[in-house]
Order: sequence, then C-alpha cells, then structure tokens
Amino acid sequence: MKRAVLLLSAFVCTLAAAISCSPGPRTADGQPIPDRVMGVYLPYPEAVDSAPGTPESYEPFYISHYGRHGSRYLLCDSQYVFVHDILSRAAADGKLTKSGKKAHADFLAIYPQFEGRAGMLTGIGAAQHRAIARRMAERYPSAFGRGAAVRASTSATSRTQESMEACCTQLQACCPSLRITCATDAALNPYSAGSGIPTECDLKVKGPEAEWRPDFEAFCRQEIDAEHFAARIFSDTDYAAGLCDLTDLERGIFYLAIHFRGCGIATDWLRLFTLDELYTLAACDAYTFYMEKGPAAETSDRTWALSAHILNKMLTDAETDIADGTAANLRFGHDGCIMALLTLMESDGWTGAAATQEEIARAWDVSQIPMACNLQWIFYRPAAGEGEPLVRVLLNERPLRLPVTDRDGLCGWNDLKQYLAERCDTAFAILNKDQKPNNL
Repeated sequence: MKRAVLLLSAFVCTLAAAISCSPGPRTADGQPIPDRVMGVYLPYPEAVDSAPGTPESYEPFYISHYGRHGSRYLLCDSQYVFVHDILSRAAADGKLTKSGKKAHADFLAIYPQFEGRAGMLTGIGAAQHRAIARRMAERYPSAFGRGAAVRASTSATSRTQESMEACCTQLQACCPSLRITCATDAALNPYSAGSGIPTECDLKVKGPEAEWRPDFEAFCRQEIDAEHFAARIFSDTDYAAGLCDLTDLERGIFYLAIHFRGCGIATDWLRLFTLDELYTLAACDAYTFYMEKGPAAETSDRTWALSAHILNKMLTDAETDIADGTAANLRFGHDGCIMALLTLMESDGWTGAAATQEEIARAWDVSQIPMACNLQWIFYRPAAGEGEPLVRVLLNERPLRLPVTDRDGLCGWNDLKQYLAERCDTAFAILNKDQKPNNL
C-alpha cells in the first residue's frame, strides 16, 4: 500500500498548487476556497463559454451524450442524522464553542430540508440540466429540425430519471416539434448490481470490505488532524471524542459542507476548515474514485474496463441513429461511469500510463466531473452533400482531447469509431480474461 500513500500525498501537493484567487467564501485561516476541493460535488457552472464553432462547410446533425445527474442531496439520511445528533448532544451539554454554536444553529434551521430526501435531485440539479439542454438547442439548431427524433435513457435511479426529464422538457420547449422518447436502461451504470453486469468481485472493489481500504483508511486517519478541527467546534475535545470518532465527524461535516451549494443553501461550513484540511479531505475523496474506477495497480483494469459496456453502446447507437436520422441520443448516469470512460478512451490526463505519482494526482482532479457533468459527441456533416462526418468530443461542453483528435477535440468519424472500437475490444478482453480484480 506504499504506492497508495505516495499517491495520496501527491494529491495533497497538487491540490495545494490549485488555490483560486477569486473572491468568495474563506477558510478558517482566511484563504479563498478553490473549486477543486469541492470534487465531484461541485455544482455545474451556471455559464459555459461556447466550444469551437462548426467546421467550415459543415453543419451539426447528430449528438451522442452521456450525462451525470445534477446536484443532489447526500446519499444517506444517516449522514445528516449523525452530525445533527452529535451537535445537538454537545449543545445540550454546553460543550460547543462560539463557532460550534453557530454551526449548530445553522444546521437546525436547514435540517428539515434534508429529511427524507437522501439521494434526491435538488432544484439546482434540475436547473443544471435545463440549462445544458437550452444551450444544446441554441448551439446546434440544424440537428433539431422539424419533427426530428430524440432518444433519451436513464439509469435506474430517481435522480437520473429526474435529470433526464428536466433536460427533455427543456429541449421540447426549445424545439416543440421534436419527437422525444424516454426509457430506463440499467446498463448505463455497469457498476451497479442492478445492471447485472459487475461480478461479485467488481462490487467488492468499491465496498467497505475492499482489500485496499484498511491501509488507505489508516493513512487518512494519520493525515487528518481531527482533534485540531474538533477544537474549533467543541470546548472540550475529550468530551467530543467520547461522543463519536472525531475523524468520522470531521468527514461528515466536510461532506455536508460541500453539498450545501448544490442544495441552494447559503450556509457556509467550509469556513470551519483550514485550507490544508480541505486539501487533505478532498484528496482522500478523490483517491477513492481512483481506486474504484481508475487504473490503480492495487485493484485492476476491470475498474475502468466495465465502462466499455457504455462506450460500445454509444458506438453502435451512433451507427443506427445516423442511419435512421435520429437527432440526438441522450443518456443519464453517474460520475464514476464518466471517470472510467475517460480512462478507457485514454482522454488527455486520465490514462493509467502516468510515470509518477504527481502525474496521477494531476489527472484525477475529480472536480472535472461536477454535478451534471456531460460527455458529448457533436457530429457534423458536409453541408454540400455526401462525405465523412466529423465529430467533436466535449467534456462539460468544452473540447476533450483523445489520441485521435486535434487539440479542439475534432476528428473524422471513421477514425474515432475505429479507435474507440479498439479500446472496447481491449476492455472486453480484460473483462473476459480476468474474472476478478487482482487484489482479491
């Protein structure tokens, strides 16, 4: 596990180089808060600059899309209850500092908003997808001609279904004559037991019993100075330690804090942390994604190869959709799936061939996978008639470089199709050969 320790250390160092100088909330030590510490919980930007324009003499005619659900509440009610109960108990016993009392009062005011909504899409999450759909209609009007067909599908969770509905409703409003059909497809999350795709060992890699996790947890506990953090909240840290595990509490408050913005909550709990504490907590969170969905040697290439089920479907769907004149195929899934797809496609900065720990740390900046993150292939055809289509690959509506694209994410469809089909073949060979990760 020495390699994991080095990797996590590299995350912390890399995060430290990413300080934002923009005005906004401040940490406990007065530092600005960089978006990177928000990780995958970062809300999608409200404004997005347009990608490079349509190639000369071409017109957009088809869009293939895989998008993450929008901003959501935390996944488990227990995450809210845990922090609520600890702060309430300490308040009753008179053991909170001034900062702790304010945090408790703030939480009591907003707590009803969380009850019974674990994992659900927030109003901001729905708005994110409406904005993406509106920009799609505005930027590619030639793809959405009168009576054009649009196919949409979602993984089997309510938040992805609601994201799909928000997107499709807005697209219909922008282009009233569209014929939009919606469906559920569990295979859009091949990491879920409900899809029938992952083996028992695949599921174990991301579970609490994974063999990489104990050493990683031990290192996180070594790096997280939970008592120092607790001293800002509790007047007696020995008392606090008797109530709960202080590291678990610091993590619990951190996860609440980075979800508030996406829930439309003005309360700022990031001010309870120093910048170094945020770096460490964010690095721990990012590294779990690396182990579960990326090219970590401690797990196996199966972690990213499972996403070939999505990529292969995107390729085959594109052939069918282009042949029958479908305007767009919109899929709605999850953050880890997009991370794995970026690794599978050998996207710029996400490959497993990094030579140093620092390179891996730079690659796995998971704030690049914010809420409502989306991967889009924009297809262009010659306006004058027959000819090979061009495709621009976008991540969050900005160019994404692959080995076969130019710097603006553009290449011929035949080249992209061949390259990605070969990557799928490689992934399926891994899945067929190795029936379980190599750490089990």
